[in-house]
Order: sequence, then structure tokens, then C-alpha cells
Amino acid sequence: MNYYKINFTSNIKVRGNGDYIKEYKLKIPPTMELLYWEIPNFVGNINHEKIDFEPYLLDIELFKNSKVNDLIMQGGPISSMLIVSGKLKIILEKNRKTGMQFFNINILRNKEIYDDYWLLNMFEFNQEFINFKRSRIIYEKKDDDFDITYSTRNIDLSINDNDEFNIYVEKAKENIEKITIDKLILNEEIINEDFFALRNVTGGIGYYVSEKLKKEIEDAGCIGLEFQPSYLSYYEWRTEREKVYGKI
Repeated sequence: MNYYKINFTSNIKVRGNGDYIKEYKLKIPPTMELLYWEIPNFVGNINHEKIDFEPYLLDIELFKNSKVNDLIMQGGPISSMLIVSGKLKIILEKNRKTGMQFFNINILRNKEIYDDYWLLNMFEFNQEFINFKRSRIIYEKKDDDFDITYSTRNIDLSINDNDEFNIYVEKAKENIEKITIDKLILNEEIINEDFFALRNVTGGIGYYVSEKLKKEIEDAGCIGLEFQPSYLSYYEWRTEREKVYGKI
């Protein structure tokens, strides 16, 4: 079975012309004169862990030319979370029973309020689905003179399993460097979920659906999504994308 990474649409006919998100409006008491990264209970500051308290949320205001789709562009203080319509939320919930929470938020556009939108906090990741031996993994390492030149170099890593990968992840965190699964190969024979998330892929966190779930989402008429085959790298998909979804 094929698997696909969910991306927000790049087609201006679907997303609207121009910039997309105008403002993130944090819903905090007016007495809290803080920026979002200073608020521990702000939903965007919770690193994909299960939330067992009432987090501070936000509304998202779009530019008037932006189109309100079933998937809303990720960005800003919640860049690693999916923002989905109620219709898409129901489909995702039907296809995965564990490891995710939804929080109700508003989408605002030109004095209109769309109140059936949801922020997905995914707190279970399925790194075991990754075939590390066959995937291309890039370590962006600082050069010895980084403090002067800010130069880095990419090193291709040969990694056997998730435990070994996590050693490099911790090393990258310690050195403020970066490790990325640049070209993903999945262990398809062990995948038992139609919807799952992976860390450290291109873009940070990636959300993936099976061929079956992709068809269900498309048949339901959900818009604003593009489905990138999991085996294509970001740059390979940039070349192939136009054949499927048209010009940007």
C-alpha cells in the first residue's frame, strides 16, 4: 500500500492569492502581558505531549483573499500542528483511535467566524514505521569555524534503527545542529495505522495517510490538501507535484 504526507495546498486557486495568515490571536487574559513563547500553558509550547489541563488557545485570522479550506496552512506558534475542519477531524478520528487530541479554535476572515475548526495535538509518533537502513538521513553539522563563518556541511548518515537514530538526534540537540530524514522509506509490512505522524522528516513533523484514507478524504470532498508520496523527497516532489496538482 502507498502512503502519503499531507501538505497544505500550493495552488492559488485553492488557497487564495497572496499571503494566507494575517494574524495569530492568542486567547489569554488581558492581564497577562506576555508573548506566546513565555506562556507555559500555551498549546503551541507543549511539545506534542498529552495535555491533561485546559491550555491557552488562539484564533487564526486569514487575509480577506485567503480561502477557508478543510486544511489550514500551518505556521507561526503552532507550526507543527495540523489545523483541520470539523469534517476532516471526523475522518481522522475514525481512522485512528489513540495518540491524538483536538482543540476547538476559530478561523476568522473579513468579519466572518468559522467556529468548527480544530487544532490537532499528536502525542504518539510511529518512528518504528521508518526503514532507517534504506532512508536517506542528513546531518547538518557546524564547521569548525562556525562561530565566525556560520557555515555548515551536510553529512549522509548510515543508520540501522531508531535507537541509533535517537543518539544522533540528542547529539544534534546538544550541539544546536540539525538531523533530517531527507528521503523517507517506510517499513510498509509493519504499518498498522491509516493515519500517523513522524518526527525529524523534512519540515520537522510529518503527517501521513494510507492510500485508503487518502481516497476517503478525497471522496468526502475535503479541499486544501495535497498528498505527497512518502517515498519522494521534498525536492523530488517539487518536480512531480505540478503533474498532479497543477502550477503554483
